[in-house]
Amino acid sequence: MFILATLLLIFLLLAIPYFLLYRLYKWLTNKGYRIFGLSFILAFSFFLIYSTYTAIYPTSSFYLSEFKEVTLREAPKSTTIIRKETSYPDFHGDYCSASLIELSKGDYLKLLNELSKDTRISKITQDDITMSEELIKVMGTIKTEQIIDGFTRHIVNQEDQYLFIGFLADKKTIILNICAT
Repeated sequence: MFILATLLLIFLLLAIPYFLLYRLYKWLTNKGYRIFGLSFILAFSFFLIYSTYTAIYPTSSFYLSEFKEVTLREAPKSTTIIRKETSYPDFHGDYCSASLIELSKGDYLKLLNELSKDTRISKITQDDITMSEELIKVMGTIKTEQIIDGFTRHIVNQEDQYLFIGFLADKKTIILNICAT
């Protein structure tokens, strides 16, 4: 029953804009501007497809904003996202995302030093790392033992958020994990 209601809601949310666009198309066609009417329908369709695609497969900018969310810092220019994984948000907005990021050795050491001194961020041990499905996928063959330093950040009045950054032993790779539940 819930699925049927959801599908009906989605249909209505799509049907109403397309109905309005069709009416606009008919009006513009009567005025001699058929191409403009079609352009509105096509533009809305492309926007809808792009929005859906980026919701399922977020762009790199999403993961860079996740970096800032965890570290409270902008991502360095040397940042390269190696692997990324995210779950699709559910009806409550709950999701998890993880990314494997490579930095220059200088940026890696600078970030590690800054986070070690930042009182808003807490150091944790390997045993305290919460492994999400997304983090496991991103880590691939990397073992938890390869994470030499790990930090979490707690947000006041948002205990349902898990923000983690781990520094790998190669001195150039970090792992980010965010779960909002």
